[in-house]
Order: sequence, then structure tokens, then C-alpha cells
Amino acid sequence: MRTLSSSPRFVLFAVLAASCASPPPPLGSRPGEQVHTFVAIRTGPRTTPLAKAERGAMFQGHFDNMNRLARAGDLVMAGPYGKQKHANDLRGIFVLATGDTAAAKLLAETDPGFQQGEFRFEYTRIGTTADLRAQLAADLAREDAILASGKKPAPGDGGRAYVWLWAPSFVAASSALAGSPAVLLAARCEDGRGLFLLDAIDLAAAQALLTPQLAKLGTCELDEWFGSGLLVDLPQRSAR
Repeated sequence: MRTLSSSPRFVLFAVLAASCASPPPPLGSRPGEQVHTFVAIRTGPRTTPLAKAERGAMFQGHFDNMNRLARAGDLVMAGPYGKQKHANDLRGIFVLATGDTAAAKLLAETDPGFQQGEFRFEYTRIGTTADLRAQLAADLAREDAILASGKKPAPGDGGRAYVWLWAPSFVAASSALAGSPAVLLAARCEDGRGLFLLDAIDLAAAQALLTPQLAKLGTCELDEWFGSGLLVDLPQRSAR
């Protein structure tokens, strides 16, 4: 992780414009807001390395399980973190269609990487007006078109780089970023934090995009990430 200042940690230092004394409204209570579960995939407790063949089988199972969950409509977004991130043990993300944490755990923990101790999961309920189910449908339609042509898409085909931004206040960050074409997805967490997907290929690009808003964002975390290339059209897809 880097800062938008000269700090090597890529943390954004600024003072919040306002603080909210009352708790945020329940997730799903705003017009058009859908509740999902954001799963941070981190390095797990496994201490004994798997043999090469076993490790390969585990990761193939990981990708196959993601495809199964996506085809069932349960996994609406997924992808690995890039090099620059706020914690070294971050590996990737799932966004599950359910806002029920217990149900989300049952789905996520079918992953062979979790079962083998390669991964551990952290769960955060989020609310967003972005139409992630429509996004999933677009991604599956693209995959189906490739399969119909006689080809088999490899993991990562059709993907590109983005940056995730975690802000301490969804309200303050939404105000600061209002109208920015760089924001592809805005989500709020139960504890009032904000999560934003930025149309930026790396942290340097995010720095250039966010510099005008520094004084209003607060202390934020930025992470490079790789996801579907169709996410660039998510705002237009959500507005339909």
C-alpha cells in the first residue's frame, strides 16, 4: 500500500469533514440497495506446503468452485489482489449474493483452498445500488459466447486491473467522490465504512484521481485488484 502523500504506506491522511453520532441506517433500507457479503481472502493457517501436484489440484478446484458458485448465482464478483495492498496476506475477494453471513460462510467455505488451510476468510456485509447480479449475467454471457466458439477461457481472461478504496465514512467519502466517473461501485458497510471500486489501473492512477478529494476522504486504504473487464460498464448497467 502507498499514500497519496510522501508516506510509503499509501494511506490517505486527511481530516474527516464531519462525524456521525447516530448509527447508520440498516443495510438494504435505502432505495434500490441490495445487501451482499464481501469476503476478503487472506493467507490461511497452513504451515506445511502441499506437493506441486496437490497444490495444482487445489487451485484448479478453487477456480472450478468459483465457476460453480457463479453459475448458481451465488458468486457475483471475484478476483485476486495486485502487488500493492494494505496488508501482505490479502489474496483475493469474493462478493456473494447473500447478505446472510451464515449462508455466506456455507458458500465460501466450499472452496478447496479454505478446506486445505491455504486461505482464511473475513466477512463484511455491504449494501450497494450497483446491480451486481446484472454484472454477473454479463460476465456469464461473455463466457458462454467463448465456450460456444469452441474455446475454453482461462482464469483471468478478459480481466483488467482496478483499485479498491476503503474509507472510514461512507457518507463523507460518497460526498467527496460524488459525480466522479472513476467510481464504478460504491458500497456501505454495517459499521459506516465505505467501499469503492475505482477505474484506476494502479495506485499511481488512483493517486491522480483522488488528489482533489484528499481533504474530505479521511484516512483510507487502497488496494490494487484484478477483476472482470466488463466492470467498467457497471454504472451504465446499474442505471438500466
